[in-house]
Amino acid sequence: MKSIPAEFSDAIEQVPSVPRIRDNSDRVRWFPELIRPSVRLDLLRLLESQIGPHLKDVRSPIDPATITGMKRNYSDLLPKSMHNSSVMLDQPRQRATRIARTTGLVTLLTSQSLRNLAERVSGFGLEPSPGLQVIRYQSSDYVGTHNDHHPEEKHLRDGYVDLQITLTNDDVERQYLLYERDGFFNQSVNVGIRSGVSVSVLPFWHQVTPLIAKPGREKTALRWLLLVSFVIRDGR
Repeated sequence: MKSIPAEFSDAIEQVPSVPRIRDNSDRVRWFPELIRPSVRLDLLRLLESQIGPHLKDVRSPIDPATITGMKRNYSDLLPKSMHNSSVMLDQPRQRATRIARTTGLVTLLTSQSLRNLAERVSGFGLEPSPGLQVIRYQSSDYVGTHNDHHPEEKHLRDGYVDLQITLTNDDVERQYLLYERDGFFNQSVNVGIRSGVSVSVLPFWHQVTPLIAKPGREKTALRWLLLVSFVIRDGR
Protein backbone atom coordinates (compact mmCIF):
# COMPACT_ATOMS: atom_id res chain seq x y z
CA MET A 1 0.00 0.00 0.00
CA LYS A 2 1.18 3.49 -0.85
CA SER A 3 1.72 5.85 2.05
CA ILE A 4 -1.24 8.03 2.99
CA PRO A 5 -0.66 11.75 2.40
CA ALA A 6 0.23 13.65 5.54
CA GLU A 7 -1.68 16.74 4.40
CA PHE A 8 -5.28 16.64 3.25
CA SER A 9 -4.47 19.06 0.42
CA ASP A 10 -2.35 16.32 -1.17
CA ALA A 11 -5.35 13.97 -1.27
CA ILE A 12 -7.94 16.18 -2.95
CA GLU A 13 -8.58 18.05 -6.15
CA GLN A 14 -9.11 21.81 -6.04
CA VAL A 15 -12.09 22.81 -3.92
CA PRO A 16 -14.38 25.31 -5.67
CA SER A 17 -15.26 28.57 -3.99
CA VAL A 18 -18.67 28.49 -2.27
CA PRO A 19 -20.62 30.82 0.04
CA ARG A 20 -19.76 30.33 3.72
CA ILE A 21 -22.26 28.24 5.65
CA ARG A 22 -22.18 30.88 8.38
CA ASP A 23 -23.84 33.35 5.99
CA ASN A 24 -26.45 30.99 4.53
CA SER A 25 -29.47 28.94 5.62
CA ASP A 26 -28.18 25.81 3.88
CA ARG A 27 -26.14 23.96 6.52
CA VAL A 28 -24.27 21.61 4.15
CA ARG A 29 -21.67 22.01 1.43
CA TRP A 30 -21.07 18.90 -0.69
CA PHE A 31 -18.08 18.43 -3.00
CA PRO A 32 -18.46 15.25 -5.12
CA GLU A 33 -15.57 13.28 -6.63
CA LEU A 34 -13.03 15.40 -4.75
CA ILE A 35 -10.63 12.69 -3.54
CA ARG A 36 -7.88 11.85 -6.01
CA PRO A 37 -8.50 8.36 -7.51
CA SER A 38 -5.20 6.84 -6.30
CA VAL A 39 -5.73 8.13 -2.77
CA ARG A 40 -9.33 6.86 -2.80
CA LEU A 41 -8.18 3.33 -3.64
CA ASP A 42 -5.42 3.38 -1.02
CA LEU A 43 -7.81 4.58 1.67
CA LEU A 44 -10.41 1.95 0.75
CA ARG A 45 -7.79 -0.82 0.98
CA LEU A 46 -6.58 0.48 4.33
CA LEU A 47 -10.06 0.79 5.79
CA GLU A 48 -11.21 -2.61 4.61
CA SER A 49 -8.09 -4.52 5.66
CA GLN A 50 -6.93 -2.66 8.78
CA ILE A 51 -9.91 -0.85 10.30
CA GLY A 52 -12.73 -3.16 9.22
CA PRO A 53 -11.91 -5.97 11.68
CA HIS A 54 -12.21 -3.54 14.61
CA LEU A 55 -15.58 -2.02 13.79
CA LYS A 56 -18.45 -2.48 16.21
CA ASP A 57 -21.97 -3.16 14.97
CA VAL A 58 -24.44 -0.41 15.82
CA ARG A 59 -28.00 -1.71 15.96
CA SER A 60 -30.74 0.60 17.21
CA PRO A 61 -34.11 -0.65 15.95
CA ILE A 62 -37.40 1.23 16.17
CA ASP A 63 -39.17 0.48 19.44
CA PRO A 64 -42.73 -0.83 18.77
CA ALA A 65 -43.84 1.29 21.73
CA THR A 66 -43.40 4.38 19.54
CA ILE A 67 -46.71 3.21 18.02
CA THR A 68 -48.36 1.06 20.66
CA GLY A 69 -47.60 3.58 23.39
CA MET A 70 -49.28 6.50 21.63
CA LYS A 71 -52.38 7.87 23.39
CA ARG A 72 -53.15 10.84 21.14
CA ASN A 73 -53.33 11.28 17.37
CA TYR A 74 -50.30 12.95 15.78
CA SER A 75 -48.19 12.71 18.93
CA ASP A 76 -45.54 10.71 17.06
CA LEU A 77 -42.04 10.69 18.57
CA LEU A 78 -39.29 8.75 16.81
CA PRO A 79 -35.93 8.29 18.58
CA LYS A 80 -32.81 8.00 16.44
CA SER A 81 -32.65 4.59 14.74
CA MET A 82 -29.67 3.16 12.88
CA HIS A 83 -27.98 0.09 11.46
CA ASN A 84 -24.27 0.28 10.54
CA SER A 85 -20.79 -0.32 11.98
CA SER A 86 -18.36 2.20 13.45
CA VAL A 87 -15.35 2.88 15.63
CA MET A 88 -13.85 5.98 17.22
CA LEU A 89 -10.28 6.91 16.29
CA ASP A 90 -9.54 9.33 19.12
CA GLN A 91 -9.38 6.78 21.95
CA PRO A 92 -5.69 5.87 22.51
CA ARG A 93 -6.34 2.46 24.07
CA GLN A 94 -8.34 1.18 21.13
CA ARG A 95 -6.44 -0.96 18.64
CA ALA A 96 -8.20 0.77 15.75
CA THR A 97 -6.80 4.11 16.95
CA ARG A 98 -3.26 2.72 17.15
CA ILE A 99 -3.56 1.28 13.64
CA ALA A 100 -4.95 4.55 12.29
CA ARG A 101 -2.01 6.42 13.81
CA THR A 102 0.59 3.99 12.54
CA THR A 103 -0.75 4.04 8.99
CA GLY A 104 -0.99 7.83 8.84
CA LEU A 105 -4.79 7.99 8.76
CA VAL A 106 -4.99 10.08 11.93
CA THR A 107 -2.28 12.41 10.63
CA LEU A 108 -4.31 12.98 7.47
CA LEU A 109 -7.58 13.61 9.32
CA THR A 110 -6.00 16.02 11.79
CA SER A 111 -3.89 17.87 9.22
CA GLN A 112 -3.81 21.65 9.14
CA SER A 113 -4.98 21.70 5.53
CA LEU A 114 -8.15 19.78 6.43
CA ARG A 115 -8.97 22.19 9.26
CA ASN A 116 -8.28 25.11 6.91
CA LEU A 117 -10.82 23.72 4.46
CA ALA A 118 -13.44 23.26 7.18
CA GLU A 119 -12.84 26.82 8.40
CA ARG A 120 -13.02 28.33 4.92
CA VAL A 121 -16.26 26.56 4.00
CA SER A 122 -18.00 26.92 7.37
CA GLY A 123 -16.87 30.48 8.09
CA PHE A 124 -15.90 29.64 11.68
CA GLY A 125 -12.57 29.41 13.45
CA LEU A 126 -12.12 25.84 14.67
CA GLU A 127 -10.22 24.22 17.51
CA PRO A 128 -7.49 21.68 16.66
CA SER A 129 -7.66 18.04 17.85
CA PRO A 130 -11.06 17.14 16.35
CA GLY A 131 -13.10 14.08 17.22
CA LEU A 132 -12.57 11.21 14.77
CA GLN A 133 -14.94 8.41 13.83
CA VAL A 134 -15.14 5.84 11.05
CA ILE A 135 -18.52 4.50 9.92
CA ARG A 136 -19.13 1.69 7.44
CA TYR A 137 -22.42 1.25 5.60
CA GLN A 138 -23.25 -2.07 4.00
CA SER A 139 -26.31 -3.04 1.99
CA SER A 140 -29.49 -1.68 3.68
CA ASP A 141 -27.53 0.16 6.41
CA TYR A 142 -28.92 3.56 7.31
CA VAL A 143 -29.30 6.26 9.96
CA GLY A 144 -32.79 7.51 10.77
CA THR A 145 -33.95 11.07 11.29
CA HIS A 146 -31.95 12.96 13.95
CA ASN A 147 -30.50 16.41 14.59
CA ASP A 148 -27.13 15.82 16.35
CA HIS A 149 -27.89 18.43 18.98
CA HIS A 150 -25.94 17.97 22.25
CA PRO A 151 -27.40 20.43 24.79
CA GLU A 152 -25.71 18.65 27.72
CA GLU A 153 -22.23 19.22 26.27
CA LYS A 154 -21.02 22.76 26.97
CA HIS A 155 -18.55 22.80 24.07
CA LEU A 156 -21.12 21.49 21.57
CA ARG A 157 -24.46 22.91 22.69
CA ASP A 158 -24.13 26.00 20.47
CA GLY A 159 -23.14 24.00 17.40
CA TYR A 160 -20.07 22.42 15.83
CA VAL A 161 -18.61 21.66 12.41
CA ASP A 162 -18.39 18.26 10.76
CA LEU A 163 -16.17 17.42 7.82
CA GLN A 164 -17.04 14.08 6.25
CA ILE A 165 -15.09 12.12 3.68
CA THR A 166 -17.07 9.47 1.83
CA LEU A 167 -15.38 6.59 0.01
CA THR A 168 -17.49 4.03 -1.81
CA ASN A 169 -16.54 0.84 -3.61
CA ASP A 170 -17.79 0.01 -7.08
CA ASP A 171 -20.58 -2.27 -5.81
CA VAL A 172 -22.75 0.57 -4.45
CA GLU A 173 -25.66 1.87 -6.52
CA ARG A 174 -26.78 4.80 -4.33
CA GLN A 175 -27.39 6.19 -0.86
CA TYR A 176 -28.92 9.55 -0.02
CA LEU A 177 -28.39 12.19 2.62
CA LEU A 178 -31.72 13.94 3.26
CA TYR A 179 -31.80 17.11 5.30
CA GLU A 180 -33.89 20.13 6.19
CA ARG A 181 -33.50 23.67 5.00
CA ASP A 182 -35.67 26.57 6.17
CA GLY A 183 -37.76 24.20 8.25
CA PHE A 184 -38.58 21.59 5.59
CA PHE A 185 -37.04 18.27 4.55
CA ASN A 186 -36.39 19.47 1.01
CA GLN A 187 -32.70 18.73 0.35
CA SER A 188 -31.14 15.48 -0.90
CA VAL A 189 -27.65 14.47 -1.99
CA ASN A 190 -26.52 11.13 -3.40
CA VAL A 191 -23.55 10.29 -1.18
CA GLY A 192 -23.26 6.78 -2.62
CA ILE A 193 -20.71 7.86 -5.23
CA ARG A 194 -17.02 7.01 -5.51
CA SER A 195 -15.85 9.83 -3.26
CA GLY A 196 -16.88 13.15 -1.85
CA VAL A 197 -16.26 15.65 0.93
CA SER A 198 -18.91 17.53 2.88
CA VAL A 199 -18.73 20.31 5.44
CA SER A 200 -21.73 21.00 7.66
CA VAL A 201 -22.63 23.11 10.67
CA LEU A 202 -24.74 21.19 13.17
CA PRO A 203 -27.31 20.79 14.61
CA PHE A 204 -30.00 20.36 11.96
CA TRP A 205 -32.43 17.58 11.04
CA HIS A 206 -31.12 14.95 8.62
CA GLN A 207 -31.03 11.25 7.84
CA VAL A 208 -29.14 8.75 5.67
CA THR A 209 -31.27 6.40 3.58
CA PRO A 210 -30.56 2.65 3.28
CA LEU A 211 -27.57 1.84 1.09
CA ILE A 212 -28.64 0.24 -2.20
CA ALA A 213 -26.18 -2.16 -3.82
CA LYS A 214 -25.89 -2.90 -7.50
CA PRO A 215 -27.83 -6.06 -8.45
CA GLY A 216 -26.08 -9.18 -7.20
CA ARG A 217 -23.52 -7.23 -5.15
CA GLU A 218 -25.43 -6.92 -1.90
CA LYS A 219 -22.78 -8.80 0.09
CA THR A 220 -19.84 -6.69 -1.05
CA ALA A 221 -21.21 -3.14 -1.35
CA LEU A 222 -19.51 -0.77 1.12
CA ARG A 223 -19.51 2.94 1.81
CA TRP A 224 -16.95 4.25 4.27
CA LEU A 225 -17.39 7.56 6.06
CA LEU A 226 -14.51 9.35 7.77
CA LEU A 227 -16.07 11.77 10.22
CA VAL A 228 -14.05 14.70 11.60
CA SER A 229 -15.84 16.84 14.21
CA PHE A 230 -14.51 20.30 15.11
CA VAL A 231 -15.36 22.47 18.10
CA ILE A 232 -16.07 26.07 17.07
CA ARG A 233 -13.47 28.43 18.52
CA ASP A 234 -15.04 31.82 17.84
CA GLY A 235 -18.55 32.76 18.95
CA ARG A 236 -21.63 32.27 16.81
